[in-house]
Amino acid sequence: MKLFRQILVACDLSKFTPQVLDYAVVLAQNTGARMILANIINPRDTDAIARAIHKTLLVQKEAAPETFIHQHKLEREARLKTLIDESGHPGLFIKTIVRTGEPFQELINITESEHTELVVMGTRGRSNLQSVLLGATAEKMFRHCPVPLLSVRLASK
Repeated sequence: MKLFRQILVACDLSKFTPQVLDYAVVLAQNTGARMILANIINPRDTDAIARAIHKTLLVQKEAAPETFIHQHKLEREARLKTLIDESGHPGLFIKTIVRTGEPFQELINITESEHTELVVMGTRGRSNLQSVLLGATAEKMFRHCPVPLLSVRLASK
């Protein structure tokens, strides 16, 4: 088994993200890898905002869906940078990536374009539905990810 040089950490920014990041940091420290943090804005979120704007007839420029998406990306970038600072090991991180799209597909695209050798992610997404054993994104990643995938079993705190 070769050591990992670059690890992609999928961060949904849920309450479980720090647990996932803790595992990734330890792994990076032990292998000498550097990390990329990625967050994907799901189209269902942006579509919901677009519908709300349309239904309430908010046609002002600052209420445009594109403005919302841009602001949302900036906010998520800031949250990822805070996570890096809070990790206590900012030197392990190469960059952060925030994209809009189908989460599993965008994570695979990032894996390929950034030449990562491992993906670290949690098993539960933002919804944390008790009836779902494995999040939809995690399940799709297990089926399609071109590199090894470390699934962090998340404990409710």
